[in-house]
Amino acid sequence: MKFSSIIGQESLKQQLVQSVANKRVPHAIMLLGREGSGHLSLAVAFAQYLNCENKIEYDSCGECSSCVKSQKLIHPDIHFVYPVTSTKIKKPKSADFIQEWRKEFANNPYQNVQDWVEAIESDNKQGNISADECREIIRMLNFKTFESVYKVVIIWMPELLGKEGNILLKSLEEPPDNTIFILVANNEEQILNTILSRVQIVKVPRLKDSEIIYQLETKEAVGTKEAHAIARQVDGNFNEALKLAKNLEDDNEKLYLLFLRICLKGSHEGKSLIDFCEKVNVDLGRENMKGLLRYGLDLMREVFVLEHIGEAKARLTENELKLAQYMNQRLSFQSKEEIIKRLEESCFYLERNANPKILFMNLGIFLSHLLKRNEVVLT
Repeated sequence: MKFSSIIGQESLKQQLVQSVANKRVPHAIMLLGREGSGHLSLAVAFAQYLNCENKIEYDSCGECSSCVKSQKLIHPDIHFVYPVTSTKIKKPKSADFIQEWRKEFANNPYQNVQDWVEAIESDNKQGNISADECREIIRMLNFKTFESVYKVVIIWMPELLGKEGNILLKSLEEPPDNTIFILVANNEEQILNTILSRVQIVKVPRLKDSEIIYQLETKEAVGTKEAHAIARQVDGNFNEALKLAKNLEDDNEKLYLLFLRICLKGSHEGKSLIDFCEKVNVDLGRENMKGLLRYGLDLMREVFVLEHIGEAKARLTENELKLAQYMNQRLSFQSKEEIIKRLEESCFYLERNANPKILFMNLGIFLSHLLKRNEVVLT
């Protein structure tokens, strides 16, 4: 993967390239960023650049033998470590899933750990990086590089190392010559302090809305209006943007407004709250359900922006603007905060496999009481 194929992060790309030019590459670096920011892609591109035989300005050539192997994730001196779990393999390690890893990374280098674990059919078990995996890393470090200058070890999601990560402390602090560790993490607080103290942390910022919009329009063939709406919802997470782009046929705006009308009136267009929850449970996948809840959260943020700043009009459709204006007229600040809190809780529980039918029923009853109490009129 070349740096040029990664969305945004231009200053960070230059920083990584400059570290090589100045011969100041840290032996252990942690790319710390939010999901969907591209930090895993940056790690892979940096590994390719380190061993590129014909570096060009600010990027690898993409054509030399090393680059060709790196792009296919088959370079013998670039090693990948990632969370795994299996009911079929005793003491599974990353190498057992290398074919799946290559396929999934090629399909979506912005994937999250849940996407990956589902791809290897883990039966809803959470992946982890085991003590056996750590010992395998140490064993591998004893071998010389096969054909390149650097041996690179990319560890994705060190948060899932647990206490087993202490096995790697000596290797992180004093690795063999020309060995580079690149850790790719989402949450600094979930990583052992003993590991954090041995790596140089480089923070990867969230992607800009404009960068996501451009990518969706030019690479994913998403319309301008839809691309702006998606970018507004995902808060810099390109993985979520891709998921929403693949499910554009699910009109969250119409579905959410229908939900609110049912909550207020008890029924709408012949559908009761029970009918709506049944429909959501049958027709929508879990990701689309999460998208519907995220849409509700995004709309509530725009309601606040419209009330206090007035800049939301350009970002809202006619129906969204009408709904936002009604909410600002009829709902108190506290009531709007209550809605946001309940939507956030619903997202949290849905991600942890809550029953969708019960979850939306509970949310609908809450919204029904609140909306009727504040006499909102939805036309």
